[in-house]
Amino acid sequence: MKIPTQIRRAFKGGFSLIELLVAMGILSVLMLMMTVLLDQVQKSWQFSESRISQFREARVAFDLMAKNISQTTLNTYWDLKDEDSDGLVDGYFRTSELHFITVDGSELPGGPTQRPVGHAVFFQAPLGFSTNYRNLNNLFNGRGYFVSFGDDSDFIPSFARDSTRERNRFRLMEFRPPAESNQVFQDGWDERSASSPQVFDQWFKQGLGVGSGSFTDHLNPLAENILTLIISPRDTLANAGDARGETYSLIAPSYVFDSNDGSEGFEAFSQQVPPLIRLTVIAIDEEAAARFEDGASLPAELDLTGYFQNTRDFDSDLAEISQDFGDQNINYKVFSTVVMLRSSKWST
Repeated sequence: MKIPTQIRRAFKGGFSLIELLVAMGILSVLMLMMTVLLDQVQKSWQFSESRISQFREARVAFDLMAKNISQTTLNTYWDLKDEDSDGLVDGYFRTSELHFITVDGSELPGGPTQRPVGHAVFFQAPLGFSTNYRNLNNLFNGRGYFVSFGDDSDFIPSFARDSTRERNRFRLMEFRPPAESNQVFQDGWDERSASSPQVFDQWFKQGLGVGSGSFTDHLNPLAENILTLIISPRDTLANAGDARGETYSLIAPSYVFDSNDGSEGFEAFSQQVPPLIRLTVIAIDEEAAARFEDGASLPAELDLTGYFQNTRDFDSDLAEISQDFGDQNINYKVFSTVVMLRSSKWST
């Protein structure tokens, strides 16, 4: 049987075996490149999504804390001064039944399961939290925030506790007593005078374990893997001095501020809340937290003790921490904002 001439010519113009092998090789290389590219895109997307989800809890807690701190109030007013006790008014003095204070975390009571670190802030605000009067949204509450390191045994039900699986983590804690437990309503029992002013801080002493009540009774964890909380009260956004640095705070150079402090150098700031609070937290991801977990002891790699002692060194402290975490491949994120206290009527 003869093959037609047209078909024979068509076969003569086809691809050779070498050409087919070369084409298949090029196609394989292109497919391999596409696979590698897609794999890189997928890993980048997963990394970004993981980073966002890891720090989502920290962002939500940070925003909640900033919102509540912005509602801080003292309701400061001027009262009569009778220095010679003759019944005549000799002048006026500024006073308040409320209290605002920032302290070092080391002053908070630590226990066998929790160790406070960093800074802490306690204040009064109309946050309306109550267990008995749920419809009264403007009740005054004591509120506080700080970071502690410890296990999770205090925050899970007893039937679900497992001592062999305790997770020691840094946690942002919220001190949240209900309005009916707010001792500020009992502080004004004694009569005030300029020579012997009543100090309205029993609610805070309760929080410190000095008065009645328990500090841990009103604690709630807001977010995990928050290494430290930095609270810097400020009276202005401008520099406090040319040689003091941009973040220097004139009213709280060591980050400590107490509205009841009328000692020398702080008389002008007494019984007032600062107009601004620079709020900063440093968070790490769960992978880093698990990598440096070492029982109940504070991980040396994540211990920020010694930092943030003077507001002058704020930027340099952050830069040093960033360098140190970069050397250790620790994935971290800094959340920072300046919170305006809306009820502040600052005057010196």
